Amino acid sequence: KASPKDAIVKIRENLLMLEKREAFLQTRIDNELKAAKLNATTNKRAALAALKRKKQYEAEIEKIAGSRLTLETQVLTIESANINLETMNAMRTGAEAMKTIHKDLNTDKVDATMDEIREQMDLANEVSEVISQPNVFGTDLDEEELNHELELLEQAELDSQLLN
Repeated sequence: KASPKDAIVKIRENLLMLEKREAFLQTRIDNELKAAKLNATTNKRAALAALKRKKQYEAEIEKIAGSRLTLETQVLTIESANINLETMNAMRTGAEAMKTIHKDLNTDKVDATMDEIREQMDLANEVSEVISQPNVFGTDLDEEELNHELELLEQAELDSQLLN
């Protein structure tokens, strides 16, 4: 069973061999064309044979071009399939990680934790309010008594102002 990497390496080696074969055939085509031109006026039969071989080499190059295109397409397809496989593996790993994270987590536990947080925040706010209220330690002051004393002071001040 070939790995994607092995398959791609093998295909690329084959592509390289086809390119070399194509270059070799192109040289042969060029030589046959020269031979046909050289013999065109002196040896018609040799010129026609050279043109015939040239056409065969051109047909072979066409086949090679088709094979190369098929192999290049196959490399792209394998690379794409490999990327899809790697992406799927990454997604599977992510799903497994999420499953592990959520294994001990459910909405009831989250709701209970949120309730505990709210209770603790309410308690903290109550404590802050109590601490921030002004208080005279050691004395119990009666509001009515303080208001009565204030009224007496106000009356004394008014009396003083009237007498003066």
